[in-house]
This record gives sequence, structure tokens and C-alpha cells, in this order.
Amino acid sequence: MTTRSFTATARHDSYPAIDPTKADLTGKVVLIAGASRGIGKATALAVAQAGAKGLVLLARSDLSAVKEEALSLQRPGQPIEVLTLSVDITRNEQVTAAVKKVEDIFGRLDVVVNNAGHLGQLGPMGDNDPDEWWTTWNVNIRGTYNVVRAALPLLIKCGGDKTIITVTSRSAVMLLPGISAYSVTKLALLRFVEHINVEYGHQGVLAYSVHPGSIDTEINSVLPKEYKSTLTETTELPGHTIVWLAQERREWLAGRYIDCTWDVEELLAKRGEIVAGDKLKCKLII
Repeated sequence: MTTRSFTATARHDSYPAIDPTKADLTGKVVLIAGASRGIGKATALAVAQAGAKGLVLLARSDLSAVKEEALSLQRPGQPIEVLTLSVDITRNEQVTAAVKKVEDIFGRLDVVVNNAGHLGQLGPMGDNDPDEWWTTWNVNIRGTYNVVRAALPLLIKCGGDKTIITVTSRSAVMLLPGISAYSVTKLALLRFVEHINVEYGHQGVLAYSVHPGSIDTEINSVLPKEYKSTLTETTELPGHTIVWLAQERREWLAGRYIDCTWDVEELLAKRGEIVAGDKLKCKLII
């Protein structure tokens, strides 16, 4: 069985079960790293539609357009405050300062979405530029670590939802030639998310990994033309699925891999199977 066929229904766009206008993030503060475009932007807009109190957007690129659109989508009677911060997540001091500002302004943080990522140069690893190969590690691993490390104290201290959602990739569990740095870092993120739960679950922290789907975003612009036909999902699919995950704590899914193309109602129906088999986690089966 492939990862895509774990549920009978494969989703490619948003659908009623994950509609953010039906979700409820009232009073919540959500931080999104990598929020200027693509999946990050779609998630930001969905958070606004779900009635959140605060939205913190981190990126190196300009965030003014995302902020304006998020404000236009806020619910009547539920104003949202949007904080945009220019941050390079590979710079720990910048990330730490950003989270300090979140605490100063909002006094709380409920959900962290790690969306920032880097694909890098394609081709056999021996032909790659070493610095470029390690840039992928620097962004995908160091950057994600920096965000999680900085956010954990505030998540725990404020007593909110304590939820961390990290965007990984189906590439983590597939052997595709030419993307060694990307694939291995995304696999490492699966284990990293499991470690968050092992080390901080007793303090109420709940972390998930999500595969967003195959989407024609800027990060995939380097892919050969023959791969373009495989990019069949919209940015709204992961954006809305992430809000669906964020609105309710599901401890039984802690540390697990969730493919946004899976139908969420069918996924919930598999709870017994998933828990009994300890499925959707990294394992070496001998």
C-alpha cells in the first residue's frame, strides 16, 4: 500500500470537513514560519477565517500582502491582530527575538506551524554543490529546530494548546533520485517531531508531521517539466488541513505523519488501527 492510498478517498482540494470557516480558533495565537507565499500564505488565510485572535507571520520576504488579505478575511466581531516579522529562521538570534516579541504583544502562543523549507539543487549528490546541499539542511533542520526551541517555553508557560505542526514531505518515505538533501531532511523531520512528543509530551506539547500534497509552489519550480503533471493539489488543501489539526487536540495522533491528501474523516475512523499498530511513525522493522 502506498502512503497516498491509506484512506480510500484521495483529496486534492479543500472540502467541507476541513472548511476553515467552520473551524474555531477563537482566542488562539498562531505562528507560521515561511508565511509569505504558497502553503504558508494559504494557512495564514485559513487561520484568519477560523477566527483566531492573533496571527504571527515569519518570513524573509515581504508579508504586507498576506497581512492585508488575512485582515480582510477576519470574522465579523472577531478581530484578528496580525504581526509580521522579517526573520531568517536559520539565525537563532532572530527567531528568539521574534518569539520574545510575540510574548510581549500577545502574552501567549498556542500553535506553531513550521512551513519554511528549501529544496535546492537537483541531481546526483556527487554532482551537487556541497554548500547548496548543506543549505537545504540548514533551512529544513536548523531552521525548524530554531523555531521549535524558541517557541517551546512560551507554548508551555502560557498553558494554551501547545501544538506544533511541521510540514514534511512524502519524499521522506520515498527514494527519488536527485533530491537527496531534501528527502533526507524531510525524513529527519519525521523523527524530530517524534522527539518533541517524547521529550515534551508530558508537559502537554503535541506535535504532528504533515505532508501537504504535491503542489505547484515556488519551491517546486526547479522540478523538470515532466514532473509538473504530478503537482495535483491546491495550497488550500494543506492550509485548511493544518487548521483542522490545530483546532482540536488529538493526543492519539501525537508524533505521527499525516498526509493532507487523506480524507480526515476516514483517517479518524482508522484511529483504532493506527494506535494498535503504532502506525504513521518512523521504524526499522526487523
